[in-house]
Amino acid sequence: MRIILNTIFSVKSVLILCILGVTLIVSSCMENPSSNIIDQELMIDVPESQLYVRVRGNKTKPLIINLHGGPGGYSGIDIKLMGDGLEDNFLIAYLDQRGCGKSLACSDTARLNVKQYIQDLDIVVDSLLHKYNKKHINIMGSSWGGMYGFLYILSHPDKVNSYACIDGKANSNYQNHSLIDYEIKMANQILQTAPSDSVKNEMEFIISELKRIKESNFEHFHTDVNWMKHQVPPKLGFNAYFADTSKIISFRDVLQDTALMKLMKYTEEEYMEVGEKAEIVNMAFRNTPSYNNINIEGDLANIKTPTVVIQGELDFVVGQGHARLIYNALSSLSDEQKELHIIPQTGHCPAIEEPEKLSEILNAFFITHNK
Repeated sequence: MRIILNTIFSVKSVLILCILGVTLIVSSCMENPSSNIIDQELMIDVPESQLYVRVRGNKTKPLIINLHGGPGGYSGIDIKLMGDGLEDNFLIAYLDQRGCGKSLACSDTARLNVKQYIQDLDIVVDSLLHKYNKKHINIMGSSWGGMYGFLYILSHPDKVNSYACIDGKANSNYQNHSLIDYEIKMANQILQTAPSDSVKNEMEFIISELKRIKESNFEHFHTDVNWMKHQVPPKLGFNAYFADTSKIISFRDVLQDTALMKLMKYTEEEYMEVGEKAEIVNMAFRNTPSYNNINIEGDLANIKTPTVVIQGELDFVVGQGHARLIYNALSSLSDEQKELHIIPQTGHCPAIEEPEKLSEILNAFFITHNK
């Protein structure tokens, strides 16, 4: 196993890391023996792969594992979007999920499934608890990561101290149907304005395709869902992801931001691979009917973990009412154990559109439940 260190560790320490399946790649220059602030990159062994974790923040504070969206996203940009507001008060572990980001590419797509991801996360949890001498973890998950976190808590209810679900989902059918119904409504409104023949034909085609998708089993959904989220909305006058489209961060924006690339510790070549990996992972999940139809709304009644549910008011990706659906489904939690926050005039990405508000909510919640 490869171990590259900027600092010198005893032979005993290195052996312990190897036994745990954790390779410490880099100790950042921000670390020194008298400081509690750390920045470490880890590779954690999981079945047939290794997962990348960047651990930043105050090592004396509660540990939070960050679950990015997707499936197929990456954690690097979350360091910029969420790190400044949280790393003084917590130790944040930014995980790249199997096949994503700086984790090893996944050639065996049969392992790109919910069951494997839950197993992967449990290995990461145990490794980080041991390495950083913590008794429990906290989790925050965004978008797909929001459901991922719930799935993990349902499988390992005693390991998570508190949880933040950010624009996540619990009911895939609600998510899919919400967007389809909204787009059909918008297209019909355009038809009522007596548009030109070309616009009329386009709206009728959109409605026909949306009805076809709605009646399907979402079996081969990768192409359809990308069409619904990215190609249809501009024709109907809205953006599924952003309320303020001026805040969109494009692939090119990231590549041209040298400070961000340095913060994420990506070379241009490495970052170009992120998109290729994302496509493989997303396609594997999205062309699986079991994933596209997953519904854990009823299971949320079993959750005893304090939870904050956060959503942008104009989030059409998961459906505008999804956060309240989740909050109401957490029926075993008292009002003191659960919170609901709808951020006004914000879309699916509050970490981009309203970072200060999101940070305020997360800090207050995690501090309250880690006293």
